[in-house]
Amino acid sequence: MKTQGTGYATAITLTQKLLEKQLGDKVLVRSQLPIQLGDSQPKSAIAVVVPDVLRYAGSHPVASEIYLLIEIADNNTLANDCEILGKRYARSKIEEYWVLDINGRQLHVFREPADDGYQSQMILSEDATVAILAFSNCTFTVREMLQP
Repeated sequence: MKTQGTGYATAITLTQKLLEKQLGDKVLVRSQLPIQLGDSQPKSAIAVVVPDVLRYAGSHPVASEIYLLIEIADNNTLANDCEILGKRYARSKIEEYWVLDINGRQLHVFREPADDGYQSQMILSEDATVAILAFSNCTFTVREMLQP
């Protein structure tokens, strides 16, 4: 697991609260808990999944139950989160994957998964507005996920 500095911890908390406020009972927001991808169980910073805590009493969420995965990155983890994890999540058919770069104050948005990685990649500034594919009415600025 990554070392959790204050920026990392703040970003997870701000993002989780923002998603819960915006989406309410439409989703379950899980922080640093396993998901099931084939034989592995990675722990993303945040997983936005099909709701109902008890749905996962016997198994972790699988790709078809995941709306969005988010990793929180700093200078030491940005390349790994974007490249290595991005390809892994794309191969697993995770529809949408974000990497919040807390030092660069940017959001890397990955969509359209394929076996060789995501076919759509955008880098949004902290002033940009972003929407979740599965919930297009859920919009907010990148800045809302970052400490001031």
